[in-house]
Amino acid sequence: MLIAKPCTSMKGIIVTPQEKYDADLEELCECLADKGYRIKRVTKFLALITKNYDITVFPSGKIIVKDTSDREEALEIAREIYGCFESYRVM
Repeated sequence: MLIAKPCTSMKGIIVTPQEKYDADLEELCECLADKGYRIKRVTKFLALITKNYDITVFPSGKIIVKDTSDREEALEIAREIYGCFESYRVM
């Protein structure tokens, strides 16, 4: 299950999964690139990617979709990104 709420510091939607993740962002970005995302920057703490929006992805699974207030669109983007997160789920 995903929780989506407006960001309080900028225009955007924060999507947080209820599951726990610990992703290797370098590997995760390879999967995202295969899905058509453009990788702008990757560190061990976050990945900055873009498709239709600028998106920040964290190893924990938290995603910020910037410059939108459309919750449903942010959730759709997050669901596509979480397709790459499955192997990083922490039990």
